[in-house]
Amino acid sequence: MFDTLTIRDARPIAVMKKTFQIGVAAYLVIGLIAGYRAWYQVHSLDLNSGEQTLHNGSAINTKVVSYARTPVTVKLELIQGTHSEVLSTRGLRGNEWGFFDPRPKQATQSFILPSETLAHFQKGPAILRATATGCKQLQRLPPPVVRELTVAIGP
Repeated sequence: MFDTLTIRDARPIAVMKKTFQIGVAAYLVIGLIAGYRAWYQVHSLDLNSGEQTLHNGSAINTKVVSYARTPVTVKLELIQGTHSEVLSTRGLRGNEWGFFDPRPKQATQSFILPSETLAHFQKGPAILRATATGCKQLQRLPPPVVRELTVAIGP
């Protein structure tokens, strides 16, 4: 009495529906990956100095890896007590097609500490701080990624 009659789509319509479904699924996967990359913009940040005591000519190295959805800024500071100075600032651009391009980008920076900068500080313990900050995405500014290194300022 209630036999179901299945009406099948014409072959071109069925192919078009399947193609549309595959396209929507691909965009959903790409969107999920891009959403993660917008939420967590900095993959890693490394800070190191070859020496525990900083002096004229000491090298300070930073390496940042970003998900490249947005630009990332890396700021290097030397802090001693209440006195701090920004030693360098480095920008890392995002990919041109940030939503679709999931390739990470990395940048390294080597900063040679000049004697003029050290003249503003006293001998003793200090902190080197590297801060990587992304841009506002999804109505949210992600918290910066901070790495600190305890050093001493010497002669």
